[in-house]
Formats: sequence, structure tokens, C-alpha cells
Amino acid sequence: MTTEDVPRYRLFNLIVAHEPGYHSMRKALREIESIIGRARLFDAPRSLLLLKVEDPYDAVRRIARGVPDDSVILRAVPIDLEVSPYVDYVAAVVKDLLMSKADEGASFAIRLEGRLYDRETGKLLHKREAIEAIAENIDLPVDLDNPDILVLVKVVRVHRSLGYAAVMVAPPCAIYSRAHHRRGVCI
Repeated sequence: MTTEDVPRYRLFNLIVAHEPGYHSMRKALREIESIIGRARLFDAPRSLLLLKVEDPYDAVRRIARGVPDDSVILRAVPIDLEVSPYVDYVAAVVKDLLMSKADEGASFAIRLEGRLYDRETGKLLHKREAIEAIAENIDLPVDLDNPDILVLVKVVRVHRSLGYAAVMVAPPCAIYSRAHHRRGVCI
């Protein structure tokens, strides 16, 4: 499969996880807009905000630096692009992104949040099977503990039958996480 065959979307480029509840969602939106300015809400499934911002990496840096201690925001992830949640689509896109972003010899790790489908059979793949399929044609060293580049694939459901595989290829510190006190300031 060539990457030209993969339908790519640019519907959202920032995923923000927040504490559960409608009021937490509204508070998270207010906090984000007070920190980064305008953000267009694409959808808000299950304690997530799928946002479109001008520069998602800069937005995460600014959120990490400006989030209050009592914030309802749990995590912010910049997204490079979205594809349909089929493992062959994700593999093609990840390979392209790694080729353009990773230095020669840089180590990488793949994290999959959610499940991907086999396009030919329509069946859900086990996480390990999907990760192996994504990593199969990548000629870089793997380092699961301390990778230079993290490939994060997060499958988000917008409606019951509509989902996207959101892909981020960046250093692990590009993600803000309240639980790990990562402040998204490395890039």
C-alpha cells in the first residue's frame, strides 16, 4: 500500500482529556481558551475534547506552562493527522511521519490506545498484533523504556460507528500529562 492511497483527515489536531462530567468539559474548554486563545471544538466524546488549533505542539507547550494546579485537564496530546482505524493505513502514515521527523538512528516506541481493524477481514486486531504490523517496515531501533520518538496512536470514537486513529510522532515529552507531571516543553 502506498501512502497516497490512505485517506487522511485534518479534522482535529489536539486531544485534551479532562475529568469526567459536563461541567468539567466546560471548565476545560474555558481553561484552554484562556491559555491558548481560540480553539475550534470538533467533538467531545467521553471526557475528551477533540480540538482544532493553529499549532498543536505550541498549544500543548502553552497548556503545560499555564494550566492551574486545580485544573480539570488531565492530558493534552498534539496530533499530526487522523486516518481511518485500519492497521495498514496507520502503518503507512506512521512510516511517512517517522521518515520525515526522526533522525537517522533515533530510537522509537509505539503506544496504541484503542483497537485497530484489519481492513481485509474487518476484524479487530489484538494490540500486540497491530503494533507489530505498524513497526514491521520501520528500520529504526526500538527502545520501549526511553525512546527518542514516541509513536502514539489513539483511536477515538466520534459516533458509535465512526472512529479515527489519531497519530502523533514526536518526542515523549511533547505530551502534557498531569499524572506524570510532564510539562510538554521539550520541543
